[in-house]
Amino acid sequence: MSLPSQARTVIIGGGVVGCSIAYHLAREGRKDIVLLERSKLTSGTTWHAAGLVRRLRPSTTLTKLINYSIDLYGELETETGQATGWTQTGSLTLATNPDRLTNIKRQVSLGRAFGLEAEVVDAARAKKLWPLIEVDDVIGAAWSPADGRVNPSDVALALSKGARSRGVQIFEDTRVTGLQKKAGRISGVEIGEHLIEAGEVVIASGLWSREVAAMAGAHMPLYACEHFYILTKPLEEVQALGKGAHLPTLNDQDAYLYARDDVEGLLVGSFEPHAKGISTKDLPADFSFDLLDENWDHFMPMMEYALRRIPALEKAEVRMLLNGPESFTLDSQFMLGESPEVPGLFLMGGMNSTGIALAGGAGKAMAEWIIAGEPTMELNEADIRRFSPEMNVLGALEARIPEVLGRHYDNPYPGRSMGTARGQRRSPIHTGLVAAGAQFEGRGGWERAVHFGGADAHLPLTFGAPQWRDTVGHEVAACRSGAAILDQSAFGKIMVQGPDACAFLNHLCTAQMDIAEGRIAYTQILNARGGVESDLTVQRHGPETYLMIVGAGEVVRDMKRMRDTKGEFRVEFTDVTSGYAIVGLAGAKAREVLQATSSSPVPVIKRFGFAPVEIGLARAWAGQLSFTGEEGFELYVPSDMAMAAHETLVAAGATHAGLYASGSLRIESGFRAFGHELTPGTTPHEAGLGAFCAAGTGFVGEEALKNYVPKRRIVSLLFDDPNAIPIHDEPIYFHGQVVGQITSAAWSYRFGRSVALAMINAPLDRLAAEDTVPGFEVEIACHRFTARASLRPAKEAF
Repeated sequence: MSLPSQARTVIIGGGVVGCSIAYHLAREGRKDIVLLERSKLTSGTTWHAAGLVRRLRPSTTLTKLINYSIDLYGELETETGQATGWTQTGSLTLATNPDRLTNIKRQVSLGRAFGLEAEVVDAARAKKLWPLIEVDDVIGAAWSPADGRVNPSDVALALSKGARSRGVQIFEDTRVTGLQKKAGRISGVEIGEHLIEAGEVVIASGLWSREVAAMAGAHMPLYACEHFYILTKPLEEVQALGKGAHLPTLNDQDAYLYARDDVEGLLVGSFEPHAKGISTKDLPADFSFDLLDENWDHFMPMMEYALRRIPALEKAEVRMLLNGPESFTLDSQFMLGESPEVPGLFLMGGMNSTGIALAGGAGKAMAEWIIAGEPTMELNEADIRRFSPEMNVLGALEARIPEVLGRHYDNPYPGRSMGTARGQRRSPIHTGLVAAGAQFEGRGGWERAVHFGGADAHLPLTFGAPQWRDTVGHEVAACRSGAAILDQSAFGKIMVQGPDACAFLNHLCTAQMDIAEGRIAYTQILNARGGVESDLTVQRHGPETYLMIVGAGEVVRDMKRMRDTKGEFRVEFTDVTSGYAIVGLAGAKAREVLQATSSSPVPVIKRFGFAPVEIGLARAWAGQLSFTGEEGFELYVPSDMAMAAHETLVAAGATHAGLYASGSLRIESGFRAFGHELTPGTTPHEAGLGAFCAAGTGFVGEEALKNYVPKRRIVSLLFDDPNAIPIHDEPIYFHGQVVGQITSAAWSYRFGRSVALAMINAPLDRLAAEDTVPGFEVEIACHRFTARASLRPAKEAF
């Protein structure tokens, strides 16, 4: 079979991910698909993956994707005749400290909401399930009987066989040497002198994906690490299980280990704290079914943990120490989607050692995205648009990725933040925040001030009442009765200009954009299904000039959607994020403090209006709005004047508050946030924002919302017990039935207990008729706490 000269879809990469995308595209009816593999199918990372598949995951999206994968792997042999090696063994996750036990209980609670069988067991039961382990330090464990394992190579081969049977052409030993574009859009794939003209190209090339994407000028921030596991020769303790019997997958995350039986012996792997990154430049050009050198000095600390947990290893003969490279991302979540820089180029990779478990579901999600032109399910945490080009800096990847692997088994505490590759993007007032004692977290490449108690008020991290509670309480009080500076400079700023600026924004956004100069519109950007793609405010600065203020992580996705929507509109848009600081000034004394900074009178500004102001030596403009729901302003200051403005505000009596304080106030005020209450699968009507949809303007998604009646709603929740500390995603019950999940939660200093926003699907009739509805239960780490709900903001309803 010779290479074609054209194809509808070309997939680059014949590992389990590439094969899954090809299979699902073909299964959805897509024709004329070509898959190219530089070596043989299953080479790269797939062939040496451990093949573990666990259903219980810390998020709704990951749980759904993996559950689909498991179902698929069980069905593929019937369909294709190719076994996948799927074996349901169950999995056992140990806890040796209270926080780990809390974490696994949280996962069990989330799993139950999806109907997954899971339970918390004691050490004695754990010993019965895994007889080889020592349990003297085990205080509990999670038992998930529906988990299992597969043979990764067989899964990839089954997927490829299913793809071939539906017409996919697969070419092995075919190295891609270049990518072509026409008018900025992907147009072809080069294999030496041969060109395949393509309607779309999918890169699923494992740890080489970043380099392949760069051929088209696209950014794919991932990097490889060495990943280790040992294989032993047969052990009599394993042989004693009997032919065909298997141990569950063992997860000892406090010791950085996982284990399973393997050919009558054991496979024991690790996510060691001091991981080793490796550049693809250090790998041979023909690296495919190869391994890296054994490194016993590096693995020995993990081996000591393993010997402690599984004493039978003392007498085991090690068959090999396998060292194979795997790719990871900056935030430990995989990535998929259409390149924001190159239309028609789709990217999937950085599987963070979960590629086998995710491949089925993620491959289906990617195929549906390619066909529909946008995601068909909630994929925000994996959406490649969360990464800006600035995050593809090689130095940042080299520094961060070993930490990502090393912290793979960390407890996901509130307040947790990576320590490497920090300080990449800093607010124009960063120096002033440092001087005020800010504690920062790295978010999306930015340094964000979360509170002003410093490290002493931050550690130790916990799932319980945090160290910073009192500190943040003082900041909340300042936001209400004082004048608190809230640094919002990481918010994106996009300038929109041109004769058709108003018409374009009316098509792009839900709210009416033909507003007076000096006014601000609160609005959303929707997809064709009516789901929220972005939450923003828009300022009108002139007849043909607007400024969009968008979430810190929304600039890339918004700019892409604007390019996709532009059509024939005579309009230009520019990312001007770095040009301006945004300084929130919240509290009853905000106007008093602002006036004290200037000899010129502060103008009277109506709500959602803006006007020029002087702040000491700085010129700026002030908007009468606040993300906290309290009195105050947003001050927009050119970056080069921002420190002068900040110094003047502090001298006039302003104090500081961080993201934790603004988050608490936001949730009390019922303000929705993108990525939490607002997602591409959530409509404005579900979020209670239907009033911001201007009928008749022809905005994208308007047709989908005609005669739309929401079957679920965002509500405010107030807990009855001050000991309830939700984080997010906790399942909500009403009359014993799961009715929804928490979307955001925080401690309320107004009520002295936790408050939350949640998406629920019942009882909507009672919520519409009654001010508050009692009787809800929220399951947090296997314990249920009662709460009341309302469609109104918590600070008004309770």
